[in-house]
Amino acid sequence: MTIDRMRVGASGLLLLTALLAGSVAAHDQPKGPPVVLAPGYSPLKYTAPAPGSYHLPPIQTAADGPYLDSHGQRGTLHGLYDGRVTILSFIYTHCDDVNGCPLASFVMGQIAKRLHADPRIAPKLRLVSFSFDPTRDTPAELERYAKPFRPPGVDWDFVTSPSLATLAPTLAAYQQGVQQSEGHAFAHILRVFLIDSHKRVRNIYSPAFLHADTLAADVETVLREQGDIDADGKPGNPASIDSGAVAPNDARLGLPATPAAAEVQDTPAQIALGERLFFDRRLSLNRTLSCAMCHVPAQAFAVNELATAVGIEGRTVKRNAPTLLNVGYLHTLFHDGRENRLEQQVWGPLLASNEMGNPSIGYVLDNLRQWPDYPARFQAAFGAGPGMENVGRALAAYQRTLIAGGSDFDRWYYGRQKDALSASAQRGFALFRGKAGCVACHSVGEKSALFTDEKLHNTGLGFLASMAPSGGRRRSEVAPGTAIAYDLAAVAPSSERPPNDLGRYEVSQNPDDRWKFRTPGLRNVALTRPYMHNGSLSTLADVVAFYDGGGVQNELLDPLIKPLHLGAEERADLVAFLESLTSPALKDLAARAAATEIGNPVEGAR
Repeated sequence: MTIDRMRVGASGLLLLTALLAGSVAAHDQPKGPPVVLAPGYSPLKYTAPAPGSYHLPPIQTAADGPYLDSHGQRGTLHGLYDGRVTILSFIYTHCDDVNGCPLASFVMGQIAKRLHADPRIAPKLRLVSFSFDPTRDTPAELERYAKPFRPPGVDWDFVTSPSLATLAPTLAAYQQGVQQSEGHAFAHILRVFLIDSHKRVRNIYSPAFLHADTLAADVETVLREQGDIDADGKPGNPASIDSGAVAPNDARLGLPATPAAAEVQDTPAQIALGERLFFDRRLSLNRTLSCAMCHVPAQAFAVNELATAVGIEGRTVKRNAPTLLNVGYLHTLFHDGRENRLEQQVWGPLLASNEMGNPSIGYVLDNLRQWPDYPARFQAAFGAGPGMENVGRALAAYQRTLIAGGSDFDRWYYGRQKDALSASAQRGFALFRGKAGCVACHSVGEKSALFTDEKLHNTGLGFLASMAPSGGRRRSEVAPGTAIAYDLAAVAPSSERPPNDLGRYEVSQNPDDRWKFRTPGLRNVALTRPYMHNGSLSTLADVVAFYDGGGVQNELLDPLIKPLHLGAEERADLVAFLESLTSPALKDLAARAAATEIGNPVEGAR
């Protein structure tokens, strides 16, 4: 039901059926007061603007979340979107408000008939109806409900959540409020989302504005902006939204057009505030640890000296601190993929007892309000004092400025400079895309590359760390460029036992997700040692050797991981290619960071 609703009982569904047939019989009309139908059921009273004559700025990143489809198959929303423009609605099949869920299904049915008959658009469009009633909306029920609406051959998925526990985060991420009322009815605000192929929300429709004519124009407008079709409706060149036009010496060369900054329009004041917060040690419980101390600017916003991060009071963190360079482009965050937005991600380390150790969000906010140097800065940046959302937005705004492309590889591959890349690195790239098969997970586009599919894979390394007997030898870097090998058994009596790490399983609780970790991006990888989620591999040569050997066998090993049978020269060429991904922007980013004012750990001091 919508907020401004007129309940019509089961006759609403009957009325909708008649509308789908193109007419409403007199005997189908409900008794009592006349039903006021939403505008989406009738012809548009004005001419919809021409596609491409206006702009739909990104609103936010479209959240991910698990789903169960009408055939019982599981997946994630981001995987379902799969590079297409998507129309997403939240419904439940037993809704009896004709201007609620039936309206969304009716309009999407009209879109399906219209746009999926258009060969220019059909391959680039997907429809998704997501039920928030997993108890009644079983796969069989969803399939039954879909039949009257979905034309044959149309990419229209009817899905629900695998459980109530997994449903809540998805609804919250889309700000889709749902309340269950008497019986099995729900009260909710009808919201339909238009999502572009880069997983960004471009428009949100309420019942008053949900109409097939305007939706069709919006879909085509987005496709034109993405370069999928041109102004004449012909197939376009997606290069217009990527970095092909970026100058060869630009740090953005080889990267997508914009990071998520375009979605929220970060301002200089917000970026400056986030930068100050990032370097402020007062944000930790004991006033000793800042974000920058685990993401060191001079070490490519990672940390080279430690296999895994160390929190306040030397507390053990079981995973390596990943680089923050180009993090603004990512939609899968943390090694286990538990977050999908930077604004949300920042609270993880702030509240973790073994990282910055704060007991609650309120504790952090109370401190920020009391320190004299912050309230005015928040007011200038957001027009309000410190709040949960604004802290996340500020820190995210700063991190989105950490853009580092324009490497030798980028100048050679995307900038077309034939002499920018060594012969060894060129051979390494050929291996990367060919015999070694690295591109299967570390994807490379024709116009840009993040060198990650942002998916989670089991390479066997997590299995080894969790299940293999202790002992053996380990390498540790004791100074830049200087490493020693030591016997694990010799240091075990005086060492804390490393905590077990089951990877994605700790988020999903799905046994098949044991030891799965996010594919890291490879940009600037030569500067972000040690490697893997636990920092167990010290050099790029070690990493290449690990994958050349086919990972570590276990029952859940990703099928993409298998022995490569590389020769010594081929291994060296792969390393040369990986070293060619270093951005010249690192020097400027580190210099800017070095000049940043560090928060004074003395209470109340500036």
